Amino acid sequence: MSAQFPDNPFWDFSLEVYGKPRVADSCIYLQDCCAMNVNLLLLCVWAGAAGMGSLDATDLDLCIRRTRDWQQTIVKPLRGIRRACRDEPLGVPDFLLQIFRPLVQGTEIDAEHVEQLVLADTLKNRFDGGVPVTERSMPERAIDAQRSLLAYVAVSAVERDAQVDECLRVICAAAIPGADLALLR
Repeated sequence: MSAQFPDNPFWDFSLEVYGKPRVADSCIYLQDCCAMNVNLLLLCVWAGAAGMGSLDATDLDLCIRRTRDWQQTIVKPLRGIRRACRDEPLGVPDFLLQIFRPLVQGTEIDAEHVEQLVLADTLKNRFDGGVPVTERSMPERAIDAQRSLLAYVAVSAVERDAQVDECLRVICAAAIPGADLALLR
């Protein structure tokens, strides 16, 4: 059973976007091959899609610092346990792993949820008093989301290539359907 967390538009947005075709695979590729944080990828497109503007290196550094310990101490070890239960010969009968693994996965999802609540809170002060959502056009929102993603790529020192750019396009297009993705070409 999942924990009862306060309602949060970032979490709701993330569930919707992550569930769209190719988004999960794109996020996991960027996580596993480029050491990027899926929650930060989703935060970048959420800020843009919600009309809050784009995140810059300072915003992203603050978010990374605020969640680094949680990510390293809680989220990544839970992910490792879940994956080991799926991939490793652990000497435990499969039927027991089939019972145990969903419990770990639920806890991992709850840990991701906690991280997203912290990220949303981190940005709350940044965007209170910013341009209201209704004043940003959809093309501006798409540009903001792309700028945020590119800032996160730069902060993460990820070398852009065709695969990275395609993953970023998939995530951004899912967050803002019909968006002009000119910055990610």
